[in-house]
Amino acid sequence: MCGGDKVTIIRREYFPVRKQVKPTEQLIINGTALPYAYSFDGAADITVRAKSEKRGYSHGSTISGDGFIDGKKITLGFVIEGSTPAEHDTKLNDLYQLMYQRDYQLHAGYDRGYYNIACMYSTKEKWIKGFKGRKGEVDITLLLADPFRYANSEAEAEFNYADSVKEAEMFIYSSGSIETPLEIELIPKNTMNDITITHIESGYSMRITDTLLTKPATLIVDTKAGTVRRGAYNAINTFSGQFLTAQPGENTYKFTGAAGTIKIRWRDRWLA
Repeated sequence: MCGGDKVTIIRREYFPVRKQVKPTEQLIINGTALPYAYSFDGAADITVRAKSEKRGYSHGSTISGDGFIDGKKITLGFVIEGSTPAEHDTKLNDLYQLMYQRDYQLHAGYDRGYYNIACMYSTKEKWIKGFKGRKGEVDITLLLADPFRYANSEAEAEFNYADSVKEAEMFIYSSGSIETPLEIELIPKNTMNDITITHIESGYSMRITDTLLTKPATLIVDTKAGTVRRGAYNAINTFSGQFLTAQPGENTYKFTGAAGTIKIRWRDRWLA
């Protein structure tokens, strides 16, 4: 059921709930708090792309697969009730229209961060005995192509070097439960035409050799998008090595290069 245009419809009717939720766990879509009470299932479900193959002529097995995590589904549960079938249908259609969007953020309690919703996957309604046509339990399943829960705001660490350095240590701390991509901004004091950054925990390193990275120009490496830009210009040809990430906990990076400022930005994310 992927599809639909983005809409924002807020009806201030109260939808009874199967499981009571606290006010701090209010449902929020694209920054707009909704009045609906709800239940929430599937947030902690993950599937790793791995397969066990029998090992010939020996005990045990061989594991294949890339070890990354598949997209997943979450299910929101509501009780939709109307004094008449028409009122029930109006409320149900308002709710469906709200959920039938593409690429939006869903908060289930603002302080817990958000999920990136790709689209609505399926719906079903079960009538409550004695209230057919007027009251039913509704499950709405949403598809997450990106399976993680994200922090509401980015974290940033800034490192300033008055002179050129060799293997200067930079420390950041990720509070998430899975590695997270980075945005690394290089701001030269004069010129940063050859720099190297190595991530100690993974052993990966990246190098930028850019003769045009001279003040006031800046360069941003986005390791999630896999892009390197100097201002509005594509500078991917100046990049070599691996796109760096931050692992859960403390991370150490070693910087070698000319004087300037390095800003590292990241958004913590969690498996559940």
